[in-house]
Amino acid sequence: MSLLHLPLMLVIVIFLALGIFSQWLASRIKWPSIVVMAIVGLLVGPIFGLINPQESLGQDVFSSLVSLAVAIILFEGSSNLDFREIKYISKAVIRIITIGAILAWILGTLALHYILDFSLVISLVLGGLFLITGPTVIQPLLKQAKVHKNVDSILRWESIILDPIGPMIALGAFYVFDLVQQGFNITILFKFLLSFLIAIVIGFAASYLFMWLIKKDLIPQNLMPSIQLIFILLIFAICDEILPESGLLAVTIFGLMMARMKRHDLIFQESDHFIENTSSIMVSTVFILITSSLTLEVLTQLISWKLFIFCVAMILIVRPISILFATINTEISKRERAMVSMMAPRGIVVLTVAQFFAGLFIEQKAPLAELITPVTFGLVFVTVVIYGFSFLPISKLMRVSSVEPPGVIIVGESEFAYHLGAKLREHQIPVMTFNLFSNNKSRAQELGFEIFEGNLLSSNDRIYSDLSRYHTCLLMTQSFVFNSLAFNELVPEFGLKNVDMMPVSFNSEQARRNVEGPIKNHILFDDQMTSRWFNNYITKYNILEIPANQKATLTPNDMVLYHISDSRVVTFKRHHSKPLETNDGVIGYLKDAYNNQNL
Repeated sequence: MSLLHLPLMLVIVIFLALGIFSQWLASRIKWPSIVVMAIVGLLVGPIFGLINPQESLGQDVFSSLVSLAVAIILFEGSSNLDFREIKYISKAVIRIITIGAILAWILGTLALHYILDFSLVISLVLGGLFLITGPTVIQPLLKQAKVHKNVDSILRWESIILDPIGPMIALGAFYVFDLVQQGFNITILFKFLLSFLIAIVIGFAASYLFMWLIKKDLIPQNLMPSIQLIFILLIFAICDEILPESGLLAVTIFGLMMARMKRHDLIFQESDHFIENTSSIMVSTVFILITSSLTLEVLTQLISWKLFIFCVAMILIVRPISILFATINTEISKRERAMVSMMAPRGIVVLTVAQFFAGLFIEQKAPLAELITPVTFGLVFVTVVIYGFSFLPISKLMRVSSVEPPGVIIVGESEFAYHLGAKLREHQIPVMTFNLFSNNKSRAQELGFEIFEGNLLSSNDRIYSDLSRYHTCLLMTQSFVFNSLAFNELVPEFGLKNVDMMPVSFNSEQARRNVEGPIKNHILFDDQMTSRWFNNYITKYNILEIPANQKATLTPNDMVLYHISDSRVVTFKRHHSKPLETNDGVIGYLKDAYNNQNL
């Protein structure tokens, strides 16, 4: 029972707030967000018993909210898949979702049957369900550690494709069990196959209808995100009514077809951002809703040596064997194969669908059916914690993510940009240069810079480049218009806090005041100077460095540019940044810069 009896609206708002708070807290303490969500849910629900949302909302409302949220999450993941990525990993992905999935299903079924003593039927159903990794748990981990492009793409493709296939395999196994119980009935089998086919057709038809409406200009640009959301919810609800859990498949097909047909046109950018933001809210909220709905009785059932052995078997035996065997003679390297085999956290979809099957088996009075939910939560929690904390160190140990300090991309080939990049290279910080208007590479190569081949501002070119070494972008051309366009293009990929630009080269004060919004807070060094001034200064003077513990020797006429920590992480000073408080590392600055403002 809940200690707090709150109005329905307040319960919903509280869990929305808890979800966002969990993501914020995870970013502050540098923990995997999925781990923080699980802990917050357990504290609010079973541990302190403050609110049980399943009781407060009612089973029907609770299940409907969770299911619709999962539909949005699944569409967001599938619609953002880039089919250009599949060019170099197609064989590995196909093998993993076929051979690897079959092996994992068989081995998982055996583990459930012989370790946890589930009946063969329940083991087959849960074995299919436990194939799911899902975007809700994979994507936060991939954002945490920038692994090689192949590993990143394979894990995302696997999670998106198997997310709907797992429940359908489980549902098919259950229907086989139902047919055996009732005696073989061709009518029931035909009804299942027909419903399955209808769900597929609806997913394809909806994508073509949506694109047709756009091509005919029947959907205003400002309504596109809202109408797309309605399409997602209608597809899911209609298909789920035709065949339980088939909505996941239909929504995934709709998302994959949208990813295929929209071709990253700018007209879809607004709706993509809307769905991405909605999905981010749904992921955190739903995970906390489910974990806080567990009871103390369920948690006590989790404390079992059999469950511990089962989780170990799934992590150290089932996953590695299925992946390593499936990826023999594929395009990916041995280290990448090993990394993929060590990563299979389970998440929201597994929990929600397991609750659905638990209800069906309890109605059938199957033995141990009441243990389906606690066992599933145990696997989800253990894998989330283990993979969540081990993903980054294992990826570095396996050398599939950068072990170098975070690199810097410099857009522009100004004199000051070359000098700044050269100072960074003295600290072994990776530096990449890109200039759209010049093919001169000799000086950048002499300074040890990597050169981006192609157009950095084109997603078509970025998708084929491994940028995992680089975390920060400095826009250092003398054109504010170009820098602004580059800012808007690169922020979605590198994050708002990791993209900065040189001061604006406007002559009038009014033009400077027009620079508002996020860009204003991302102007480097001093917004009263211009990029031309920095180039003139550097032709006569150099960038100097002093230990951070000697920062008191800096005068008001000196301009601080950056701070490099002892771990070689560089932080660039923005025009509004507060003075550094740390004493470790070094500070880069321009000596007597403000005495030379007329350069």
